[in-house]
Amino acid sequence: DQMIANNITPNEITYINILSAISNLGPTALEKGKQIHQLLNSLIQMYTKCGEPNKSIELYDQMIANNITPTEITFTNILSAISNLGPTALEKGKQIHQHITQHKLDSNTKLLNSLIQMYNKCGEPNKSIELYDQMIANNITPNEITYINILSAISNLGPTALEKGKQIHQHITQHKLDS
Repeated sequence: DQMIANNITPNEITYINILSAISNLGPTALEKGKQIHQLLNSLIQMYTKCGEPNKSIELYDQMIANNITPTEITFTNILSAISNLGPTALEKGKQIHQHITQHKLDSNTKLLNSLIQMYNKCGEPNKSIELYDQMIANNITPNEITYINILSAISNLGPTALEKGKQIHQHITQHKLDS
């Protein structure tokens, strides 16, 4: 607050350090911590949307190094950055996937959609299909975004995936999502 009062503009490193310090203060600083966390998520999203996905990944890595727990929003934003980078970021995408599993968010439809999209855009459409199949096997309900992403993955596989495409079309029809 003193920095802002003295017209000193904090950068993302400052916010990460502030969030780390706030976490040591306990419940009294919870609201301030939430505000800083939202700001970090917004910075990750901004860098991605402004064409600097590597900067988003750098910020995410700094959060992890400072023991700042990512949220669903953090993961969604960072997966978008990785998707924008394509195949060169596949290994980082796999690492993020492991983080999502470690945080027990791997049954979250929004994150699964982001993972399906990321694997497809990073050149692993078969992994996208595998995740979709796991969703169905675990009774996680796909939504319209899931179907858009999985059909994109199937189209990237070409004619060899036609039968899978027909199965998914049947599933869409059964769940009345085709109207």
